[in-house]
Amino acid sequence: MPVRHFEKARAFYEQILGFSLSHLDEKNKWCLYHIPGSSTGVALYNQPEHAIPPAADSIRLVVRVEDLDRVLSTLAERGITVEPVRIHKNEHFRISGFTDPDGHLWRVWSDIPPDPDEGQTLIQTNGNP
Repeated sequence: MPVRHFEKARAFYEQILGFSLSHLDEKNKWCLYHIPGSSTGVALYNQPEHAIPPAADSIRLVVRVEDLDRVLSTLAERGITVEPVRIHKNEHFRISGFTDPDGHLWRVWSDIPPDPDEGQTLIQTNGNP
């Protein structure tokens, strides 16, 4: 992902998000992070001379997490403004998001276990077996 201020972006991803640095090329100003709890990584590269689009047109990243409430609470404790949680009951997931300092939109989501009683009809027997 392009970033305007490489060192500022690194501080956000390492100190605020807690991502592990997998590779750093200080000469060419790019790095790769491991996203905790996943097998996914994200690369940052310095591109101050290129205009990075505003958040509405920016890069969007979507990451599944085990405990959405814990993740959002941790982000809020670290000073990150998080979006309200949206519940997609029919698709069995909850989702929220936040933006990084360059306006890249992150979406974090977790599963909602299906309701075992959903769609089942209960038959009343009026006490008769």
